[in-house]
Amino acid sequence: MNYETRNNKAFTLIEILVAIGILAIVMSFSSVIFKVSIGAHRTAIAYAEIMQKLRAITDQLNTDFKGLRKDGEIFVVWVAKPLTATDYKDNDLDGYERFDRIMFFADGDFQSYKPPMVRSNIARICYMIAKKGNISAEGQDRNKRVLARNLHILTADPSLADFPDFDSFSDTQWYDWNNRYEYDKISLYGWKNVSWQNKINMLSATTDIQISGTTVNKAIRGINVEPADANSIHMLLCEGVSEFKIQGWYDAQQQWIPEVDPDGNGNLTDTHFFLNEPNNVPGVLYPAPNGIININGINYPRDQIDEAHFNAIPGLGRALKFTFTLYDSRGIIKNGMTFTHIVYLDK
Repeated sequence: MNYETRNNKAFTLIEILVAIGILAIVMSFSSVIFKVSIGAHRTAIAYAEIMQKLRAITDQLNTDFKGLRKDGEIFVVWVAKPLTATDYKDNDLDGYERFDRIMFFADGDFQSYKPPMVRSNIARICYMIAKKGNISAEGQDRNKRVLARNLHILTADPSLADFPDFDSFSDTQWYDWNNRYEYDKISLYGWKNVSWQNKINMLSATTDIQISGTTVNKAIRGINVEPADANSIHMLLCEGVSEFKIQGWYDAQQQWIPEVDPDGNGNLTDTHFFLNEPNNVPGVLYPAPNGIININGINYPRDQIDEAHFNAIPGLGRALKFTFTLYDSRGIIKNGMTFTHIVYLDK
């Protein structure tokens, strides 16, 4: 009788435990790699979104200021608010957030966003961080703020409705004029020659500044943008803009001004503009009716706020520098990213 010997091999218990351990390590590493890859992908998308926002803002600034009318009016206002949140990255290390705004006239090819359709080669443009409802810019979450571009096309089209007399504007009419309409039925010459009382009301309504003597209610001043509101969407330039800082190149001191704390020593006595002084209009109106310019510590002849001296005017000069902090919509980049962009005003 022949017996056939069988030699059956099997894993030992130790080999099985080792294999399971190796598999667990591989799966653990795979999980980490997968998580890192997903995080890197999300971060890359967030960076791409921020760069798209940057491009949208800088392209619009370049286009608008390319047509700057130096024979028109420019109103620059500087607003600084102390930082209160400890988890916020203070990119310029001055302890303040800036909510600056600028209004100016420019040449270009302008068309309204919604009816009535208006088209012209000159417009009044205002940039600022907008209100949402009655919530001021500084009262909103930093990553939810909106940079607005308010465009009012200058026209003499006889088919368009005339605005009521500015002398008798109600709060509703001021609000509608600034936020709903996309045109001013007035020429550049007509704007420059508006009475001073009406002018301070127009500037207060447009830029949300308490100019001494204005009769415009604070609640309806400034640009009001709610992304879900179809009636305000034409003013939305970019969401997720937490700060908007405007500085001009000042040849006399070879520096960008204004700054809150120019030497960075924490002492604000050298601040270039008035803080918390609404009636002192912290900014420059060019050309300067009634000599409205307040730049603390810089003595500049008020009668020289004119086109002939444009490049030497503190707060304007031969170039403007815009600094802004951008956030992605998902909050991936927690502190956002801060950029500077310079537009040259010499042609």
